[in-house]
This record gives sequence, structure tokens and C-alpha cells, in this order.
Amino acid sequence: MADELERLFRALVLRVRDVRPENLSRAFEVADVLRTFVPYRATRAEVGVETAEDYEVLILRLLSGERGFVFTDEGMQEDLRRELDSGNPDLRALQAYGTAKVTLAQHAMRQVLEAVAREPGAPKPVTSPEREREVPRSAPPPAALDSLPAQLPPLLGDLGEAIGSVSEGRARHSFQARASRIPDPTAETTSRAPRPGCRFCSQPLPEGRDVTFCPHCGQNLKVLRCPGCSAEMEMGWKFCVSCGRVAAG
Repeated sequence: MADELERLFRALVLRVRDVRPENLSRAFEVADVLRTFVPYRATRAEVGVETAEDYEVLILRLLSGERGFVFTDEGMQEDLRRELDSGNPDLRALQAYGTAKVTLAQHAMRQVLEAVAREPGAPKPVTSPEREREVPRSAPPPAALDSLPAQLPPLLGDLGEAIGSVSEGRARHSFQARASRIPDPTAETTSRAPRPGCRFCSQPLPEGRDVTFCPHCGQNLKVLRCPGCSAEMEMGWKFCVSCGRVAAG
């Protein structure tokens, strides 16, 4: 059976849960313990204390860190333990440390909440049928969900076939477009201009090959000659070095 200190801590945890649940994991002041969470008049019957002095001594024990129910300033806890060990504690120490911060020990706090949840008459979690009734009926009925897997393969197959046909059409079109720009090496070139004849005898020269000498007059076609003195001229000369005549255009 729980003793007075355990009952005080249980009352503190449940009151924090109901009044300020955020303080289950956050620090609060010593003054909140005395005035808000477990004041003497509202808690004495639940804890089982007869006088206000007994109640304050119990608060001193809790805040001093006895059994590790709460965590607070180490200096304050040492002072409170000295008062308790003196046999006649000065209860004014509670008011002196009214703004000191207190934090519930998380393991002990969870034990209290779990034990309360197991007690007869405690609120039960929502069962599956009740949770199902709370869910809006915006989703498709189970029958529709059961038939959905059977419908997926044909749909996916049709989609894959459509994507494949489109991709194939695009690939074929792209290949045909590229192929139309590739010249056919076997096709005859009809737009090529005919090679000019020999500049010395005006006879036609052979097509499709490099010609250095005219097959008709034997002149060297790679050598330029001055139209005035017939002296040899190098390619790119504009005037003859022998007679000064302008090279033939």
C-alpha cells in the first residue's frame, strides 16, 4: 500500500496532468506546488495528513529529492535535507524557495499514469470499431478496395502499351528525320559543275581525279605563265616579275 509521500506525488502528477499537462515534462515553481497543484486544503484528505504542519513536512521531503520523485536545485535540496535531519525543520524554507524550479522525474511520473490507466473505471482507449465509426466515410467501401488490385494490371498494361507506342512513334519519326538528312553516297550528283577545260588548249579535262598535266597539250596546269612574256609565275602573284604585266585574272 502506498504511503503518504507516494500519495502526495500521485496527487501532484494527476493535478499537473489535468491543469497544466505541459508541465509533466517542463519545470514549474515551488509556489505552484503549494498554491496550484496540491494545496493543503484540497489535498490533505487524498494524501491522508491531519495538520498543515504534517503537510508541509511532507512537501519538504518531496522537494528534498527523497525517493527521486522530483528534481530541483541541488543547493535547495541540501538545505531542505538539513532541516529535515534537525528533527524540528523550519517550515519557512518553503517560502524562501518559492521561485525555485521543480521537474517531475519522468520514470516515476509515467509509472503513476500507467497505474491510473489500469485502475477500474479508468477511460479506455478507443477500440477499433469505435475508431472506425469516427472516421468519415469519404474513402471507398471495402468492396471497391478489394476489386482495385484486379483492375490495376489491365490499366497499367494499357498505359504501358500507350507509352510504348508513343515512344516508338517518336523514335521512328526522329530516325526518319535524321535519315532524310544523311546523303546517299551511291546517288549520282547531278548538280556538280563541270571541270573547266585546259587553259592552254581549251580541251576538256578528265573528271573525278587530280590533273597536273593536260592530256591533250601536255602543259603543266599547276604552273602559271605570264600572258605577255610566257614566263613562269607562282600562284598568288599579281604581276609578272619579268615584264611587269598584270597576271591574268
